[in-house]
Amino acid sequence: MENVESLLDELRCGILLSDIHKSGEPYKTAAELPISGVVKYWGQSYVPGGPVRVSITANYARGDIAVRIELACEFHVPCSRCLEETMLAINGDMRYLFTTRRSRREDDECAGEEEDGYIEAIEIDKFQAELDLTPYVWETIILSLPEKVLCREDCKGLCPVCGGRKNVNECGCITDAADPRLEVLKNLL
Repeated sequence: MENVESLLDELRCGILLSDIHKSGEPYKTAAELPISGVVKYWGQSYVPGGPVRVSITANYARGDIAVRIELACEFHVPCSRCLEETMLAINGDMRYLFTTRRSRREDDECAGEEEDGYIEAIEIDKFQAELDLTPYVWETIILSLPEKVLCREDCKGLCPVCGGRKNVNECGCITDAADPRLEVLKNLL
């Protein structure tokens, strides 16, 4: 996870709480955040292909702060089947609710109760001047990464015999041969 930590040092995003209108009118801002290095996640190595374009909308809602983070970025990543480098476009959209009030879970009257539709709010200090959204932008990126990346839907992958890319040309290797460790099981039938 050291790669993740070094990327977090570069990726900084926040908003001043004084910029959010108390009237409930949405405050909007956008930025391009530089990102470099390698993100290792889901067993893949994601190399950023440019800055992360972030759009943030924040407004007061019943005394809490509702924040929506929308982002777009690109990563170079090897295809899961053929290992050919592929450009992966990421579009993320997450919503967060921040509160300066004491958590309902700590309240004696509500201890152990969960209501339908109850949204877990992230507690912040009511005296802080800036809301650091860096970990939430990072979370939006990570949660938007797919588990499996394909260069194309019909990717044929690599030949298990010679290692050639089947998308480029058919190698003619015989791949129907059974695993020699399982040959003994044929004699049972």
